[in-house]
Amino acid sequence: MTTLEIINEKVFPLSVKTYEEWNLPEHLYGPTNPLFLPVTAPKAAGFTAVILTYDRVDSLFTLIRKLVKTPSLTKILVIWNNQKKPPPPSSEWPVINKPLKVIRTKENKLSNRFYPYAEIETECQLTIDDDIIMLTPDELEFGFDVWREFPDRIVGFPSRLHIWDNVTESWKYHSEWTNQISMVLTGAAFHHKIWSWYYTYKMPAEIRDYVDENFNCEDIAMNFLVANITNKAPIKVAPRKKFKCPECTNTEMLSLDAGHMSQRSVCIGRFAQVFGRVALRTVEFRADPLQYKEDAPARTMLYRDLGAL
Repeated sequence: MTTLEIINEKVFPLSVKTYEEWNLPEHLYGPTNPLFLPVTAPKAAGFTAVILTYDRVDSLFTLIRKLVKTPSLTKILVIWNNQKKPPPPSSEWPVINKPLKVIRTKENKLSNRFYPYAEIETECQLTIDDDIIMLTPDELEFGFDVWREFPDRIVGFPSRLHIWDNVTESWKYHSEWTNQISMVLTGAAFHHKIWSWYYTYKMPAEIRDYVDENFNCEDIAMNFLVANITNKAPIKVAPRKKFKCPECTNTEMLSLDAGHMSQRSVCIGRFAQVFGRVALRTVEFRADPLQYKEDAPARTMLYRDLGAL
């Protein structure tokens, strides 16, 4: 393993360990680098869904009822981010056939969704917002299967792009529908749980503090982190592009803020300065099931219920 670690550092200079990291015991250093994971992770282990929520109880319960229909789901963690109000009593929660645990946080921080909770026993975790209730069990199951082939990447549904603005000479966050992507938003994405550990303990604290102070850009920070270590692009799954909650009436959603988009452009520039580069990779790639849009009988298709654009 030491030989492989040395070879890995030659191939990926950004993953070079410090003297202290080489000489600390493994239990102090942390998990093993995901680059040594097998190409296809074992499917039997399944994934853990981590839901960050504040007070949208109705959509949260709707999401939980939909998530449990996904065959590979093993557990649900609800991260209750509201310190002013307790979560609903256990008698009001949906009755489901999968384990569910509610974790109450001490502070209302976006970074709480990426804390390496001990309750996440699977290698794969699905980070999902409490208002993403439009994804079908087939889409989630297919997304997990794609992650199994790319376990060191962020694999998910809503995608975004970073572009260089020649007028302002700065990076710009681009949310329009394009064939190019460089980020997959963690409001609905699969990733290896080691990235939560890196986000909490290895990512520059300046970035994490900025995210928590401005209550924005935790998903951009995670994309920067993974790309900076792997030099690989994320993977968008399935054709769906609309991810707004049609039934939610909460007018305080972050995405409705007029300054939200401009703030995210600022985040890209700031994170690039901290990391010393923009490691985000732009690709034109999307993963679809083998028989997607094929004129074949529905009974022969493994993933029948995929959302349209």
